[in-house]
Amino acid sequence: MLVLFCLFLHIYVIYFMMVGKKMKMFKLQLNRPNVIQLSVILLIIGLFLGILCANVFQDHFTKRLQVYEDNVFTEIAGSEINHAGLFRYVLGNNFSDFVMFWLLSITILGIPYMALKITSFGFFSGFFISAVTMEYGFKGIILVLVYFFPHGLMYLPIALICLYRGFLLSREIYQSSHTSLGSVLKPIRADLVIIILLAIALVFASFLEAYPGAYLLKKALGLFT
Repeated sequence: MLVLFCLFLHIYVIYFMMVGKKMKMFKLQLNRPNVIQLSVILLIIGLFLGILCANVFQDHFTKRLQVYEDNVFTEIAGSEINHAGLFRYVLGNNFSDFVMFWLLSITILGIPYMALKITSFGFFSGFFISAVTMEYGFKGIILVLVYFFPHGLMYLPIALICLYRGFLLSREIYQSSHTSLGSVLKPIRADLVIIILLAIALVFASFLEAYPGAYLLKKALGLFT
């Protein structure tokens, strides 16, 4: 009987030690948020700051939007779009950002640069959506949707994959013990196929922005003239 009691007590202690370890690991994970949680936090901070600035400086940008409505909106809505030239311009800007991102991902500036891009995107989105909807109401909502559609459906997954893979690449290079150029290039070669596929997707997204996206935006701006 004593042997059974000791055996039961031993199992009981081991069980609670395992539960305690799992609880400690769970608390550690809560105290150390992963890259997705940090990205969401930075995005929310950017959105909050953008919405706050839009409300604080509402009188200032209202005058600017009125000038744009009287001049820029009317000119765009009434003129022909050079889709080919716009495609080259959009593609050039996108690829310069794309190349810059991956070059910085293999440097010590990679992770701070990603954090800045997430926060600035949140700020711009929060400010733009708040400013346009406060000024134009329902027409502003239409303008916001058209501004991001259909190319935004491609840009969003491209950006998310780039941020995630870029973070892993930067961490792999600078938190691991790489002692030679070959060991540094190894994680880069592993991501090379993904980078090429993302570049191809970026070309298609740029096409969507320059052709159907620009056409829809022109039609939407016609509501303001």
